[in-house]
Amino acid sequence: MAFRNHKFKTSKEDKKGDLLRFVLAFIAFAIVFGSVSLVVILKNNDVSLRDIFAKETTTQSVEGETELPSGLDVQISGQQNFLFYCTNEEKTEFYFLEVVTADMDNQTFKVYPINPDGKDSNGQKYIDILAKNGYQSLLDAVSEKTGMTIEKYAGSNVNTFALAINYMDGLEYDVPERIEYRTDDYTLILAKGKQTIKGETLIKFYRYCKTLGTDGLRQQGLITCKMLDYFISEDNTVKGTAIFKKLLSKINSDSNISYVDAVSSMPVLQALSTSEDRTDSMVYIIDENIN
Repeated sequence: MAFRNHKFKTSKEDKKGDLLRFVLAFIAFAIVFGSVSLVVILKNNDVSLRDIFAKETTTQSVEGETELPSGLDVQISGQQNFLFYCTNEEKTEFYFLEVVTADMDNQTFKVYPINPDGKDSNGQKYIDILAKNGYQSLLDAVSEKTGMTIEKYAGSNVNTFALAINYMDGLEYDVPERIEYRTDDYTLILAKGKQTIKGETLIKFYRYCKTLGTDGLRQQGLITCKMLDYFISEDNTVKGTAIFKKLLSKINSDSNISYVDAVSSMPVLQALSTSEDRTDSMVYIIDENIN
């Protein structure tokens, strides 16, 4: 984890600035890729804020590591759909747009990639719906098109996505074939084989996959599956608890997943990360949504 070796500057003002930048990056990642089971947890388990804060916690260091409460009888169950996306800074283009089902009954995640340049049932582009009418209209449009009930979403842009991935020290990924792709906007070069991909390159990888039609959508989904399986780990959920509790409410993220959702879910998220019954995330392509 990046914050294990994170160093603060000597002045109080610089310390505060560094901390906020770090927390913003971590929370941007955690909301987009680490909280897909939050509402499922609240709706399907007897875990409350009183349960969490009534238990004694131990502060480990200035880095804010806090042990999760022990003794909770956590049941991992329920299902809920979430919409995840990443846009350019101007919100004129989606780089990826995906429905993720937190299937806690089967202790897995199901990723449904949607054509980022696709349209709703009335022929309106998804990005225009978001820009003109906001996230609720986007949720409604994707829900109608896919037949899935989607109430929660989390969005990032090219900068917050890259920053968050870099603070997580990148994503370990096995690239199946060498990629060398150039446009006027960006250049992507990836060697074949296992490697750690940093944030700026990873978002270019998503953008490249977007150009490949159905196969590219599947590849986008596989990247997201890897992120879910790789980053939602015991180590990350334990160390993320204190940050969520103390600072999540101060972050103006592009999401309707609340502070209460995040804090209340941590015991179950950790339980999932250590469960022997957890299975790898999988990609599902819905043909009618590729338009």
